[in-house]
Amino acid sequence: MKIKPHFIIGAVIIFWILFIGWGMLKTTFKLSGAKSPSGAGSPKAGPQESKGEVESKAPLTAQSEPRLLLIRAFKTKAVDFQDALPVMGTIKGKTEIDLKFEINGIIKEIRFREGEKIKQGDSIASLDPKDALLRVSYARNKFNSAQASYKSIQKKLEVNQQLYQAGAIIKSKLEEVQLECESAAFQVETAKSEMELAENEQKKTVIYATKDGLMGPREAEEGEFVTPQDKIGSVLETAEVFVEVGVVERDIEKVRIGQKAKVFVDAYPNTVFEGNVEYIFPVIEGKSRTLTVKIKVPNPQGLLFPGMFSRAEILIVDLKNAIMVPITCLTPKGGMIFAPVIPLKTIQKIEDEESQTGTVQMKKVTLGYKTSDYAEVKEGLSSGDLIVLEVQGEGEFKDNTKVKIVGTEEMSATENTAGSN
Repeated sequence: MKIKPHFIIGAVIIFWILFIGWGMLKTTFKLSGAKSPSGAGSPKAGPQESKGEVESKAPLTAQSEPRLLLIRAFKTKAVDFQDALPVMGTIKGKTEIDLKFEINGIIKEIRFREGEKIKQGDSIASLDPKDALLRVSYARNKFNSAQASYKSIQKKLEVNQQLYQAGAIIKSKLEEVQLECESAAFQVETAKSEMELAENEQKKTVIYATKDGLMGPREAEEGEFVTPQDKIGSVLETAEVFVEVGVVERDIEKVRIGQKAKVFVDAYPNTVFEGNVEYIFPVIEGKSRTLTVKIKVPNPQGLLFPGMFSRAEILIVDLKNAIMVPITCLTPKGGMIFAPVIPLKTIQKIEDEESQTGTVQMKKVTLGYKTSDYAEVKEGLSSGDLIVLEVQGEGEFKDNTKVKIVGTEEMSATENTAGSN
């Protein structure tokens, strides 16, 4: 039996209609199941929602755990600590001797240059000696004349004594000659004194150095007439020098006689000159409001010259084996001072990390010497203790706060000497 073509075409059309309809129906079922509310509709909606809730709750649980404060710690240790007061001043000679002639005269010669080193006994300057030599000559002649007169009177006295013994003259005549002899003796002594005075005046025409030192400014010239009030120059004793510095009022209580000091000058930047506080002036200058302090410095090689500008550091404290901590680590409370200590027994290392955790405990401490940056802890801390130095990020710590230590610092050798402000 032969099948007709129009039946075949109709069967194919019906097949495609059924196939497309089934696909649309299946898609409709899926869409209706996805839009169903939880607990109703498709039974697969329940498990999918439970899984989402578990996933969303997991990070909330992690965030609910307390977050550790990140801190940097300071490790204490016993150090030798020095604190110095920086000051500035000018170098002065130990003594400054003004050079003046003791008599009037005209300067004949000046034998020094400014800044020249001299030794004790060196001739520095001289006056024209002509007048002085004349006075010496006159006084010497007068002395010789007085001596001659005295010898003549002595012989006359001897003759009169013999005549008196022979009864040729009366006693009053002998006594008269005796008085003349005594007067002649006094005239000899007077003439001798005048001669010595004239010779001494002649010596005053020359100025000699009384000490080893350095010549200061020259204030007169050869040929100039001078009097005892006129200054020729000065001798500065430099085997030892003084550094005169000014200390402001707020630092006066830190300075005491005998304290060690280091002195620096620009001429020798790599050289440290050591000295001691020798004198403290008891008067504060009105304009600068500073107290003048003298630091004595040995200068055997003569490297320090009067007038040099200098910087000095006065050692105001020298502590041995002291526990020094940054002043910012300490907390005042109720009239007492506390330090946030992290006991070593509470410190634990975090696995797979280089950092550690610990628990802060506020510990009462007793302080000693303090600077603007550091304080000496006399009681309450030991060498090797960790204290909170810095909190990184936001947050603050209290007693028994657990922290994470991300770094540790300690006092370096360069910080062992502080400069007071």
